[in-house]
Amino acid sequence: MKKIILIYMIISLWSYGYDYPYKDPYLATVLATPPKDMAVFKDTNFKEIKLNLKNEKAPSNLWYLDGFRFGLMAQDHEAPLIFLLAGTGSQYNSYKMLTMSRILYENGFSVIMFPTSFDYNFIISASKTHAPGFLKRDSNEIYDIMGLALNKIKDKIQYKEIYATGYSLGGTTALVLGEIDSRKKHFNFKRIVAVNPTINLYESAKILDNMLDDNIKNEEELDQLLQNIILGVTQYSQNNKNMQIDEAAIYSLFKQLNMSEEELKILIGVAFRFIAIDINYISDLMTKSGVYTDPNKKITKFQNMSEYYSAINYSNFQNYIERIGFKTYKKLDKTLTMKKMIKNSSLKFIENYLKSAKNIAVITNEDELILTPDNLEYLKKIMAGKIKIYPYGGHCGNMFL
Repeated sequence: MKKIILIYMIISLWSYGYDYPYKDPYLATVLATPPKDMAVFKDTNFKEIKLNLKNEKAPSNLWYLDGFRFGLMAQDHEAPLIFLLAGTGSQYNSYKMLTMSRILYENGFSVIMFPTSFDYNFIISASKTHAPGFLKRDSNEIYDIMGLALNKIKDKIQYKEIYATGYSLGGTTALVLGEIDSRKKHFNFKRIVAVNPTINLYESAKILDNMLDDNIKNEEELDQLLQNIILGVTQYSQNNKNMQIDEAAIYSLFKQLNMSEEELKILIGVAFRFIAIDINYISDLMTKSGVYTDPNKKITKFQNMSEYYSAINYSNFQNYIERIGFKTYKKLDKTLTMKKMIKNSSLKFIENYLKSAKNIAVITNEDELILTPDNLEYLKKIMAGKIKIYPYGGHCGNMFL
């Protein structure tokens, strides 16, 4: 039976062969695991669960996002329970999340599937600030909601021990949740595994922003490129009725093309830019910051969005932090500086925990795209004896090998 690297990390050791085919990190990120190496899944006991957290209701034009949603794949017998956390901008039921959940489920776990803090459903229905990006604050909110989620489904599952894992931003968050739980002890996680985590949210976002910005000549070229991708993904989705228009969909559309390294960088940057556009719009709307939207203008259920997206003008993640995120947090802490905010969006604020914790582990790649060389060296040092680094695989490319 096919198993992802994660299973080996959670259950046992990691001494086995490695035959991932793509040695180019950009190609690996886009193409991921070849279909011939993927598991064939049976039907799973999947349910969507809704939590009403009594936060501010969704705006009229986003009525379908009212209430916090997460996923559950529950065994019909007592089984280890694992919280699975999504990557940047991903919903709980994105392609990668469903794939990871099915593998975990087929290997005996009951799985609770959580979105990232940058998912628009989380921003609207779960975040108290409606402005994600402050890792410490986001993780504490997620920790509290995990407790509510577990209480919501307590009659649907039988378990004795609890694990946590996640990929990309979800992996980073899982480690912070471990630090929180080491103090609060609500879950007493048996083991925590971070797959391709980032070290610093701001630095990783800057890398992804620059993949697009550094390889596009001007605004007109960017506009034409994104319009073509929107059209292509829309047409592609018409033939794949259950497909979500997300990072995986954009990659699927272009994965058969023989693309240059520059084109692959642009493609990865585009996938991230669509996430950044959503965050800029939704956070501005919910915080009433007035950067792109008029906070005094009533929004209707069938609001024409063209004027808002024209105002956003393909703004990136750094724009979001500078225009919305930082200003929102500054209202809560008058002493906050950009330097302090960036520091608190880094794993370095839980450094002592990372050094001492015995139940945590990290999987990443030597050619990981979202880590600077300094970030990777920091991980190697701080997680010595608790980290497995593969020679190649890009960002989450080899996750399902």
